[in-house]
Amino acid sequence: VALHNVKKPAEQATADIKQLLRALIYIEGNSFLTTTAKLRTTTSFLAAEAIENLNYYATGGAAEDITMERNGGRLQGAIHEFITVHADGSSTNKGCLNSGTAATTTIIGFDAVKREEPTCELTWEKVNDTDTPVKAITTTGLAAQFNAKIDHDTVAAGAKDCDINSVPTAFKLNGGSSGVNIGDHLHKMAGGILTVEANNGLVGVSRGNSASSNEHPYIKHVALGVKQGVQQAAKADTGTIKGALQSNSFRQASRRHILGKPESEDGDDRKLESKVKTIFSTYDGISKLIDTNINKIPITGILKDNKDAKALREIDDINKLLELCFHYSDLNKHKLADTSKKLQEAEEETGAKSAEDMEKECNTKGKGKQDECKKLAKDGCFVNPKGEEDKRCTLSEEGKQKAAANQETGEKDRKKDRCTKHGTKADCENYKTGDKKHCAWRKGKDKEPDQEKEMCRNGRFLENKQLAVIVSSFVSLL
Repeated sequence: VALHNVKKPAEQATADIKQLLRALIYIEGNSFLTTTAKLRTTTSFLAAEAIENLNYYATGGAAEDITMERNGGRLQGAIHEFITVHADGSSTNKGCLNSGTAATTTIIGFDAVKREEPTCELTWEKVNDTDTPVKAITTTGLAAQFNAKIDHDTVAAGAKDCDINSVPTAFKLNGGSSGVNIGDHLHKMAGGILTVEANNGLVGVSRGNSASSNEHPYIKHVALGVKQGVQQAAKADTGTIKGALQSNSFRQASRRHILGKPESEDGDDRKLESKVKTIFSTYDGISKLIDTNINKIPITGILKDNKDAKALREIDDINKLLELCFHYSDLNKHKLADTSKKLQEAEEETGAKSAEDMEKECNTKGKGKQDECKKLAKDGCFVNPKGEEDKRCTLSEEGKQKAAANQETGEKDRKKDRCTKHGTKADCENYKTGDKKHCAWRKGKDKEPDQEKEMCRNGRFLENKQLAVIVSSFVSLL
């Protein structure tokens, strides 16, 4: 029983931690969505239940069960020692026990004891996990027949020839001698279950209420262990809302994320059932979220050494669960980095370039060649024969001044619509930086004025492009 009590919280905590990782993988895989109250409640509940089970080891629960097992071992050892000592005699009058209701059924040697009662032999096998209650001991003391006094005639059929059954005035113990008087100090044997009685010898003493006194500590503490009994791990019944709310961990998570209260504040617990039902939609919504939404998330081809796994529920190894968590976390970072780059590029399309940027374009596109550089004259580039070989195509002073002026007024131009000032289609289409156009000769749309009139209009399509970049990036996380 003690092994059962010690194992179950660890097993449940392990299961909760793995399911918690699956929930976090689900959150990472859906990071484009804000977390809902039911997802936050479920995730917090899994973490709290794992902690609740681990606290069994940290706050004394395991110590109580180990103490229970130790106390049981002490009583078992005392009984076994009594049997082996007093059965291991070489004749019918030395250290022997009786096996039946007549003096002639004397047991000689422990092998004879094992034949009569095989359970008297201790087993050295590994302890098994069992939740079968102990029957020989109750929550108050010994069970029948030792819960009441057992007189000498019942214990030994009145026989006194065996040493252990000898009378107190000539108690032989196990030497087969004439014995000594032990009337002033009657022996307590087998953990206090047996003693000797004046004029009669061996008797069983009443121990039915031993747990209520300190007279027989062996029996008392084993009885208290039986009272502690079989313990189960903290595990919520998530199949129904009523069942889940029986769990302290789930109530705490619901107070925090559904009622918006501190976890320990139970004043509004009467509202929990209806509120939880509203959040989870159905009475079995908690298990559906875990079993359907979370555990069925597709993972085909993601794991390096398990590419056949199709759904998250198939993964039980904690290292593989962490690998999936890292995968989605890194994937999101890469997506956001790519989005940031695209937004920066889109922003550059809508803004005037600096003289430094224009200089680099002259250097790069001009390739230091006169013919190539002349093609860029409209952008302010010219050939400087005294410049470095790969930088002879450079930005003219006029180009630098124009770039500086454009940059200074660029933001203001964008706000005032820098395109409408161009009255002709040619001027409109030539208003650009390098090959990148900032304006378009088109009809109006999106509530622009004079929608039927073709004119030079601002780059609203560029603003829409920025929005499209954001949307497409987050949709790609699906």
